[in-house]
Amino acid sequence: MKKSMKTNESERVEFKKSTAELKQALKTLCAFANNGEGTVYFGIDDKGKITGQEVSDNTIKRISASVLSLIEPRLYPNIYVKKINNKDVLLVEIKNSPEKPYFYKGKAYKRIGTSDAYLSRYELEKFLYERANPAYRFDRMIAEDYRDGVSAKTLKWFLKNAKETRNLPIDLSEDKNTILNKLGLMTQDKLNFAGLLAFGKKIQKHFPDIILKCAVFEGADKTGRILDHIEINANAFRQIDYAENFILRNIRKAAWINPQTGRREERYELPYLAIREAVANAVAHRDYRIPSHIDIAIFDNRIEIWSPGALPFGIEIKELSKGHLSVLRNPAVAELLFLAGYIERWGTGIDKMNKMMRDYGLFSPEYKEIAGNFVVIFQRKSRRKKTQVSSGKRRSSTVQVASKYRPSTVQVKIIVFCKKPKHRDEIQQYTGFKHRGHFRANILKPIIENGLIKMTIQERPNSPKQKYVITKKGTRVLEELKRGEL
Repeated sequence: MKKSMKTNESERVEFKKSTAELKQALKTLCAFANNGEGTVYFGIDDKGKITGQEVSDNTIKRISASVLSLIEPRLYPNIYVKKINNKDVLLVEIKNSPEKPYFYKGKAYKRIGTSDAYLSRYELEKFLYERANPAYRFDRMIAEDYRDGVSAKTLKWFLKNAKETRNLPIDLSEDKNTILNKLGLMTQDKLNFAGLLAFGKKIQKHFPDIILKCAVFEGADKTGRILDHIEINANAFRQIDYAENFILRNIRKAAWINPQTGRREERYELPYLAIREAVANAVAHRDYRIPSHIDIAIFDNRIEIWSPGALPFGIEIKELSKGHLSVLRNPAVAELLFLAGYIERWGTGIDKMNKMMRDYGLFSPEYKEIAGNFVVIFQRKSRRKKTQVSSGKRRSSTVQVASKYRPSTVQVKIIVFCKKPKHRDEIQQYTGFKHRGHFRANILKPIIENGLIKMTIQERPNSPKQKYVITKKGTRVLEELKRGEL
């Protein structure tokens, strides 16, 4: 007997037997967007019976392109595969849709129970007022008195990146103003604040507070000597890039000799993707109406990222580590960072940082509101011991040598799972990770480098048939963990 989903169709859930029903699903996705959130499951019939859905890269691209081209304003769903009762089910998730009202083929829908209905005239007018009113959409305000135009080089880079990363359906041969209008960066045919922040020239000449300051302090507070500092006067994309590079060059790296290759390996003391997420969130969500700047301070024991503006109304600090409402202060800015690949999924930044830090074997970041600022604090706690490496009588520079490697809980699961050879996709799906780059770099790579699992085709690391299997050392480590010796 085939099992059914425990969850039934509702205001936030819709079942479709297959992607052959995509047209009907698009109307429902439009309705979910106007309601705020919802998920369409492809591979489950309307009675909740799990039938499964065959999924390829082309399937996901087709759905993404259909949503982007047929729903207005542009909508960016999270699309991913989930195993339910050993069958692939494709989920298309709408979460935090800030540009209401949304239209599918010229009509705006809302979700009532398990049905899709038209928005009323009053609802349409209310949504349109909130979208146009600067009190609701500061980043859509016209950049008054700005006459320097946009950077053609940055715009070209962005469009190429967004097309490759998000399948952005924009014709690159169109003129600049048409493209900017389609991106929502023109208000009344004039460049708005979001467009200025992303593609403007000499941005700080017009908005001197749109800067990002980084500094390294000796000791545990700002009374210590400043060891390094930088002031970043650039667009939103470069602010994130330069700040991330500054942090990475000023935190420790662990270094060890890989016993399998004899080569020197390195790993940052903090997961760099968590650092990038925190910086990107600061740029995306700061309150640009406050005459202040983003401040990144690196101390001996922690890193602090200060972003002007408290949490949006309705969200409290205590809710951040739970399921919480996601409110975008600057939806146009956040949309650009999403399209360029700086933000992976809207509304999941806090969860991602917490998970990456835990998977690294470290404490989750602390989140605070201090004097009207939102502050993210990363504790710098390394498990590795410093050792001097000498060459003859002359002492070389200090590196860090790993103590006996202890895999994290999720890495132990992987080692056990690989008692029989497994493909990388199988392992990633088994552990529930969505971001392929993070999974490879921070979860899979360390246990390969420490000799706990190995590739089955070592002479061809990038083979599509590549699998991973436990080693003798991995078996020994599992036994030591079981006996409590590691």
